[in-house]
Amino acid sequence: MATLRDIRRRIASVSNTMQITNAMKMVSTAKLSRAQNAVRRAQPYAQVMRRMATSLAGGLTGDDHPFFAHREGGKSVVILFTSDRGLCGAFNASLNKKLLATLKDDDRFTDPELVTFGRKGQEFFTRRGFDIVKSVVQLQEAEKAALIPTVLKEQIDRFLEGEVGRIFLAYNEFKSAIGQEPTIAPLLPIVPPAPEGGHEESADAKDERETLFEPSQTMVLNQLLPNYMENQCFLAHLNNEAGEQGARMVAMDGATRNAGEMITSLTLQANKVRQAAITKELIEIVNGAQAL
Repeated sequence: MATLRDIRRRIASVSNTMQITNAMKMVSTAKLSRAQNAVRRAQPYAQVMRRMATSLAGGLTGDDHPFFAHREGGKSVVILFTSDRGLCGAFNASLNKKLLATLKDDDRFTDPELVTFGRKGQEFFTRRGFDIVKSVVQLQEAEKAALIPTVLKEQIDRFLEGEVGRIFLAYNEFKSAIGQEPTIAPLLPIVPPAPEGGHEESADAKDERETLFEPSQTMVLNQLLPNYMENQCFLAHLNNEAGEQGARMVAMDGATRNAGEMITSLTLQANKVRQAAITKELIEIVNGAQAL
């Protein structure tokens, strides 16, 4: 049975842990507010860009621009966004497990390679023997965001050269402070919106309206499409940052409550041990007095 001194030491240890988790919760709450505002500001522009690009994909082909070219076989590259740090519940594990299952079961992911932003994704897939062609870890948010265009251009160049047949994004889409949805979305080639529950193109989803380009189709597409892909990657990064802070805030809030409950339980246990010790001493005194 634990002594009173052992219980008091454990109470002190749990109290210190509770102070840390509470501080982490407050820091994540402050960061979440900024990250959430960044996602909200970026979404309208990103949605318009996505609609425009996928609408063009309904009426243009690989002959019009290589970003619409569908290739059979070839390597698949997944640009994966996770966090560098843990203590955020199942935030990283949910996405990593979903992507792992998709890589094994989905025929679109042939000979997959990964580009990882975040240490958790890099470690998860390295342990499972996947090819990590580029890894970005332990950088500040601004540094990571500034590196996205360079990393993306490297993969786009590989696609244009025919080395890569498909490029995907994998990230946690920010829904709310307590909810993030693991998302795997195609980036290249650009395709029209898929019907619900499937991956094949829908004839109804294609935009049959004539598109007029000024000054020329080539110049417009060469400017528009790279900006669209860079914007989608940047939005995935913002969603990941906001989701990480929301998940960590919830996890640390739960840890703080659990620590408080444990302190209450340990305090009751300490009181029982102390009362038992006092009772024992009184009995010994009474027995000693009777013996005299």
